[in-house]
Amino acid sequence: MAGLEIKLTQIQGDDLSALAEMTGAIDGNTVPNFQATLEEIKTKGIRRLVLDMSKIKYVNSTGLGSLVKYADTFKSSGGGMALIKVPAKVKIVIEMLGLNAFFDICPDLDAALAALAQAQGGGGAAPPAAQETKKSSLPPRVGGGGQATGAFKRPQQPSQQTTVAPAQRANGGGGFPQVVKCEGCAVQVEVTAAGNWKCPRCFTFVSARPDGTVRFSRSDKPVPLNLSLAATQDCGEGLVHLVTSVCQTAFNGQKLESLRLAVHEVATVMAQSVYPNNPQGVYHVSIERQPGWVQIRFADSGATIESGRAAQYFPHAHRQMSEFECRPHPTGGNMIRFVQRG
Repeated sequence: MAGLEIKLTQIQGDDLSALAEMTGAIDGNTVPNFQATLEEIKTKGIRRLVLDMSKIKYVNSTGLGSLVKYADTFKSSGGGMALIKVPAKVKIVIEMLGLNAFFDICPDLDAALAALAQAQGGGGAAPPAAQETKKSSLPPRVGGGGQATGAFKRPQQPSQQTTVAPAQRANGGGGFPQVVKCEGCAVQVEVTAAGNWKCPRCFTFVSARPDGTVRFSRSDKPVPLNLSLAATQDCGEGLVHLVTSVCQTAFNGQKLESLRLAVHEVATVMAQSVYPNNPQGVYHVSIERQPGWVQIRFADSGATIESGRAAQYFPHAHRQMSEFECRPHPTGGNMIRFVQRG
């Protein structure tokens, strides 16, 4: 089991900023050490912390929760926390879950320090090299824009079973776009127009009326994660990482590892067989979770896999999942579904 090592370096000429270079994993085993170290860093008077993630091999949902917690903690202390050199498979999970609303993700130290200084409204000194780099700190937008990797789609109607929060009128009301606080997760979101939307982080339904009032409603049922991914190795690794993070509360041990292998198997087939030599190929994933039960669906518009050969393409998923099916889509491509039960 991988441990976690953290090396802290003070930023020259800036007593309030530091760089933490991390090696290992941030998970249930290492989170106590991670949190204790960050508490110690705070007691040293550090207000702006940059985490170098280049040597982080794995982050599970417990680790992601700790990252969000301390991003809020440093921000409430008048500073902030930024991540640099984030591995692709970790970055994909952060973006898919909408957690990038809580901290800046930057390519290097200078960009991170500049972003943290800008987030404070220019307060605090940043090194000269960092001052040359600017990064937007706008809140995440609530809208149906684009089919980019990890984008969530606009719902047609809110769920029939919902808990409805009182309506609010943002920025004094009237007109769009409007920035409001999500009733589900408290993140600031921008509602771009009247209609029905979803929060990009917690998927709370947002109903915006033409008169400018905004109402939030939360479904009584678990909301599936719906993703659109490029058929590449990086996205495949990110998907495996995401499934591991969000499904570990339903499974552990061999059941979880078997689920990981099944997801990896499908992602590999997408990249190598369904969309061979086509990095523009896109497939769609839906993850539904309940206690002791997970269902994952895939849909694509690439090369069709004959139903009779599904076991050859997906030997592990075919044998080890509680339910498995692969069938051609009526308009081309494939529809793949499997279920894992505890």
